[in-house]
Amino acid sequence: MLKELFRKRVEDLRNYFKSKNADGLLLKRCDNFSWFTFGGRSHITLDTKEAGVASILVTENKVYLFTDNIERMRLEKEELNEEILDELEIVEYKWFENEYQYLNPYIKNKKILSDTDMYDTINVKPEIAPFRYVLTDYEIQNYRELGKICDLIMNEEMKKLNPDMTELQVQGIFYNKLAENGIEPLLTIVFGEESAMLYRHNLSRNVKLGKKVFVSLCARKKGLVVSITRSILFKEDKTFIKQHKDNCYVDAVAMANSIPGKKLSDVFKNIQSAYSEVGRNDEWKLHHQGGLAGYNSRELKATGNSDYVLKPGNALAWNPTITGTKSEDTIVINKNDFEILSYPEDSDWPSLTFEINGKKVRRPDILVLS
Repeated sequence: MLKELFRKRVEDLRNYFKSKNADGLLLKRCDNFSWFTFGGRSHITLDTKEAGVASILVTENKVYLFTDNIERMRLEKEELNEEILDELEIVEYKWFENEYQYLNPYIKNKKILSDTDMYDTINVKPEIAPFRYVLTDYEIQNYRELGKICDLIMNEEMKKLNPDMTELQVQGIFYNKLAENGIEPLLTIVFGEESAMLYRHNLSRNVKLGKKVFVSLCARKKGLVVSITRSILFKEDKTFIKQHKDNCYVDAVAMANSIPGKKLSDVFKNIQSAYSEVGRNDEWKLHHQGGLAGYNSRELKATGNSDYVLKPGNALAWNPTITGTKSEDTIVINKNDFEILSYPEDSDWPSLTFEINGKKVRRPDILVLS
């Protein structure tokens, strides 16, 4: 099955560069490498985006993989499925040599498009990005498995926390649990009682959690990124519980309105209206609300001007916040509904249920550990 999916991906790219009267397309960005290879990793450090340790060149007749002698064996044995390897011609060079020296014979005197502007190619990064946005069933299954693991980690570890722990200690716990499961912790931020009121993006500090905490993760495996947030109270606080519920309502509105044929900008307007409904008119101005997800934590952030039209197979991660609270999970939409990848139906985490547009939407409740 994967070979056929890969060949379709190659065909789509060929049709694209031919429509531009070009001779080929060079992919160097790590997100595009993962997308093109259905999960392969061309990065070494987690923050690498623009150019990984391998490049893909798609021409009219072949698909080439360029990499050095340090990385070839790992890519072949650990990152690339055999069905995809069969479709590639590998060009290896020594680590002390220049990739361009080996690539040049294949692109010299030709019109080559790319997702960077390296080697005098034509940068079409914005036009390449949408190819990543619609996921296949194969990718969605990988995403589903990642979401389930992240939910389990949240279930197990959040319940072990106590008010005297520091944000940095909690961050370390989640780093460790993600790594144990072969998941890359792109983002692990911990908001204790004080931090949640100060910062929308709190870089964990050496301060105690206090009376409440929420943890937000952006966790990557096979190139796909799940975003998830869970919240706990160490002592019941009815006002805070009500605020959390209002925050979850805004999130539920976003999810229920994430339907094929609708623009991201329209969903954004639904979110603004939901804030107004709970008496929090201006909170949306204090932090972005999320948007399209997939091979980046956010492929597109929703604004009032986002003209992308949602399609079946799109993943989204909405993250509405009210100062002190946050609601966030990753979903994928199909023709008629959506699935919450990081909050499966069999999750042990307590839930709130909202009815929006005739749909029942489950959101994680705040857990009271008094």
